[in-house]
Amino acid sequence: MRVALISRVARAVTGVSSVLRGLGHEPVGVLTTGLGGDRYGADTLGAIAEQASAGFDVVVAGSPSRIAPLLATLDADVAISAAFPLLVPADALSVPRLGIVNTHPSLLPRYRGPNPIGWTVRNGDREVGYSIHRMDLDFDTGRLLAQGTTPIHDAERPEDLFARMFALLSSLLPEALARVEAGDPGDPQPAEGASYAGFFEPEYAEIDWARRRAEIRCQVLAWGVAALRPGQHGPVATVDGRHVRVLRVRDDDSEGGTRMQCADGPLWLVATEPA
Repeated sequence: MRVALISRVARAVTGVSSVLRGLGHEPVGVLTTGLGGDRYGADTLGAIAEQASAGFDVVVAGSPSRIAPLLATLDADVAISAAFPLLVPADALSVPRLGIVNTHPSLLPRYRGPNPIGWTVRNGDREVGYSIHRMDLDFDTGRLLAQGTTPIHDAERPEDLFARMFALLSSLLPEALARVEAGDPGDPQPAEGASYAGFFEPEYAEIDWARRRAEIRCQVLAWGVAALRPGQHGPVATVDGRHVRVLRVRDDDSEGGTRMQCADGPLWLVATEPA
């Protein structure tokens, strides 16, 4: 199939395109936007535009109303959305011949919304889920094409977690695309178990060393993988009289760092930056 991507994250475009080619499909281009980019960190439109090449176009929608006409220029059989901050309007859903599918990092209907990975980690879940579903008129409510989980309980860094998630997504795409190509409408999402994963509240950015170590570990990693509102940068803490942003903690001093006493024992700050 000819496949268009809809994304605001350069690494998602690169990774999904590679998987598609390996499955014998043809990535024909990406539709992106300059809107809502702060949600996903430091990616710029330039990083996505650099992926333009012969046979792979990059189109930029300046508003939701431009999504349908720009998507039509890619002449795709199906479109795959991955890390895109806008609700795709109704007139765009039928532009690709076989519709649009969305990739969402949770076991839907749990953790619908913009920040599923952050809440998965914040809640101390031992696994992260992924769902590939047909896109409909609301966020994350369409019929399911494939789902799976992978362990994350021992992930220390955001890049560790993202690598496991992408491996899971790659394993689910063959089934989902085969169902799309066959005209399979997918399965309705369960009526029970729905929850919403919104942006973190500002207060969650402040580390309280009187809490348990596991809570603080989750807090630090959750902010490292969270979707952010503009201006959000947590988590922050006061260390030796300095206000710092905490990037990584460990349960031991094998990598050095600053020892901080928590309610049930010490943690070591091994990566920080000025707040």
